[in-house]
Formats: sequence, C-alpha cells, structure tokens
Amino acid sequence: MSWLGEFEDELATRGIRPAVRERLVTEFADHIACEQGAATAVALTRLGVAREIAGQYADELAADGARHGAFAAFAALGCAAAALVVSQLTLGQFVGYPGFDHGFSAALALPAILAMLVGPQVALVGGTLAAWRAIRRRREPVLPAAEIALLRRRVRVGLLAGIVTTAGLLLYTVDFIGVLPAWWLALSGALAAGAMAALVAARRALANSSATVVFASGRAGDLFDDVPALRRLRGHPLALCVSAAVASGVVVTLAEWHAERSLAEGLQRGIFEAVVLSVGFAVLGRTIGARR
Repeated sequence: MSWLGEFEDELATRGIRPAVRERLVTEFADHIACEQGAATAVALTRLGVAREIAGQYADELAADGARHGAFAAFAALGCAAAALVVSQLTLGQFVGYPGFDHGFSAALALPAILAMLVGPQVALVGGTLAAWRAIRRRREPVLPAAEIALLRRRVRVGLLAGIVTTAGLLLYTVDFIGVLPAWWLALSGALAAGAMAALVAARRALANSSATVVFASGRAGDLFDDVPALRRLRGHPLALCVSAAVASGVVVTLAEWHAERSLAEGLQRGIFEAVVLSVGFAVLGRTIGARR
C-alpha cells in the first residue's frame, strides 16, 4: 500500500470526516508531488510514518473539535437563557403570571414549570464547566482522550438541559394560548424556537466531532483542577455537596426575599434550589467531573 493510501486508511479508522480526510490527503499529495524522488523516500525521510502522522492529526482535530463544541454549546445556551429571561420578565412586568391551573391543563403546566426551574440550573453548570475547561486548555494542541471525553460529557449535559428548558418554555406557551396575550405568545414562542434550533445545531456539531477516535494518554482532570479554590474538598464529595447546596440556597432565599418581600417565599425557593443542586450532584456529579 502507498504512503497516501496508508495515511487515508488511518484517518478513516480514527473517524475523521470524509471532507476533512479528503482535504488532508490532497494536501499531502500536493506536497509529495512537489518533492523530488520517489514518494516512498519522501515518506521515510521527510513525512514520517503514515499512521503516526494520521494519528497526530486525529488527536489535534479531536481536541479542537471538543473545544469548539464547548464554545458553541455555551453560545447556544446563552440563546436559551436569553429566551427564558426575556419571556419571564415580560410576562411578569406587562402581563402577570397566570395560575398553573388556568391553562389547558395542569398536566402541561407543571412539567413546563419544573423544566424551566430545573433545566437552567443544570445547563448553567454543565455549559459553564465545559466552556471554562476549553478556555483553560485552549493552547494545548493535543488533549488526553479522557479529558476530551469529559469535555464532551459536560457539553452533552448542558445541551440536554438547555433543550429541556426551551421545551418547557414552548410547552408553557402552548398551555396558556387561551389566557395570555397574542404578542407575548408570539414573542415567547419565537424566542424558544430560535433557542431550540441553536441547541439542536450545537448538538449535531458535537455528534459529528465526537466520531473522532483519540488515543492520547493522560488524566481527565476534574472540577478541582478547574476551580483551584475547591481543592481542599477533593476526596470529600459530601462536604462539597452540602457546601454548594447551602450556599446556593442562602443566595436564592435572600434574592427572592428581596424581590417578593416575603421571607416565606424566599425560603421555599431557597430550599428547592438546595434540593435540586443536591440531587443534581448525586446524579450528574461523576459525569461532569465533580466527584469520583
């Protein structure tokens, strides 16, 4: 088999997309054509072993793909956050929140409200951790396979939570079609649909980049590498969970108390926030690298 044939086969084995594979093979073919002497001599003296070169390209492309996927997901999640914030602010200031049982069915309203309460929190954690790791490691040409896998998992968690959030907003809009004004329904529906499209596009891009097989060795790292201030809690997942739950619960309680002028409502939201964080930590902590 020729050097180019072996190079192309290794690229295919490593899951490089056909368009990228064709471009790389064309570039090397042009390079070889410009050299004097046989292609075999060039391969041995200048280019190196075909499979090793292809593997290096695969590892670098996978690292770039994981970082770009994290940034794209963060941008898409920003669209979802904007859709949720604008819809809720306009609803509260210009319309007023309807009771959950004033729409078509509480069976639609309650899942929608739950999705809009829980989804954003999970999306914020997953998307932010993925983007922050991508920023921290932006200058590394190659990342270990375990670290790329961690980045991809964080992005998947963030995108799935974002999709749940926007689906909840769409469901909420549909449930109150007969109650809320048309301008709000149109605004909310358009924002949610646009955010959903951005999230689906980011999810598709992640799926395409995840096909690349990585063999680079090394550790994945964890939350404590991303946030050095938390390193003293490494190995103490319960302490980390309790600390984060209490801190988030207190912040939400104070914010809601100030906004609603009601300590009781503030405590309800704060306790709910702490419970959601604790459950999320238990279910997703290992997936996003927050615990072992």
